Amino acid sequence: MQALHKWAKDKPDIIKILAAQLISSVQDMSEYFKTLKLRRFASKKFPLPHLPSWFAMYRTHRKTIVQIEAIWAVACGKTMVQSFSEQLKNLKNTSPSASQPSKEEIRESKNWLQVIHSASEKELEDEFNHVPASQAAKRRLNKLFAEKPLEFGFFLFVAVPCWMLYRTSPTQLYRKARLGDFEALQNLLRLDQMMLHDPAIGKQIIAYRFNHSSSKYRKLLDAATKAPKGSGSFKNILLAVVGLLSAISLTTVRPLTPQDLFELVAAFDSDTKSKLLENLPKNPDALARALSPDRNLWRQVHPSDKKK
Repeated sequence: MQALHKWAKDKPDIIKILAAQLISSVQDMSEYFKTLKLRRFASKKFPLPHLPSWFAMYRTHRKTIVQIEAIWAVACGKTMVQSFSEQLKNLKNTSPSASQPSKEEIRESKNWLQVIHSASEKELEDEFNHVPASQAAKRRLNKLFAEKPLEFGFFLFVAVPCWMLYRTSPTQLYRKARLGDFEALQNLLRLDQMMLHDPAIGKQIIAYRFNHSSSKYRKLLDAATKAPKGSGSFKNILLAVVGLLSAISLTTVRPLTPQDLFELVAAFDSDTKSKLLENLPKNPDALARALSPDRNLWRQVHPSDKKK
């Protein structure tokens, strides 16, 4: 990981932790996005969920975020998730009117982030060296699967691909589909065929059967059998990940430049012998233009959830 170490040397701690992890996820996402409707992950077949509970996950954006936090609490431990969240708040709390963290709190935050960074690097090194998953990692996955199959399934098969492929939240996509937006209906059904049975979505599908052209009705039914658009595109997923990282960096004292992002992917390729860089624009200026829409969209992924 020499090239990645060199790249991360002068970057904020939160970027050191997330950058390589996010880039390394592109390959995995490009594979499992192609087979979302099989509801399989890490050799596990997810059961059919209780449909009313599944539909409810779409309706409140805050609920989705809370459930994702609960998932990571199972995976990493509730104390670790709470502590990590507090440390991030301390590091990001730069409002003049807000109570500023003490030097001791800042030092503790940085030490905590260093611990997370070391664990993250170890995980990446094992992945690069094809080391089998540890028994502890397997136990955490089994615990998630056993204790939170609904939330874990929604996170894997709806939330992540929705954000990555459509650059929006499941709640926003659902609202547009519920109001009869044809493209949103298609995208939702490509993402999750179980939404055929959601009463509000079913009503809109029937409306297209009787109030619009029959071809649109057939397209909606066909969408339920197809993979989401862009699910097989390395370029699409990589740009989404790089755009997300760029947006996250805006919360730090040293936002990443297009040159930084270009060099990150180059460093990852150097350490892993991969060819992700071939899927990016040819130079940092072109990357900046390509990322502008993604960066702005990611900053709006977590809006307030006032509408019902």
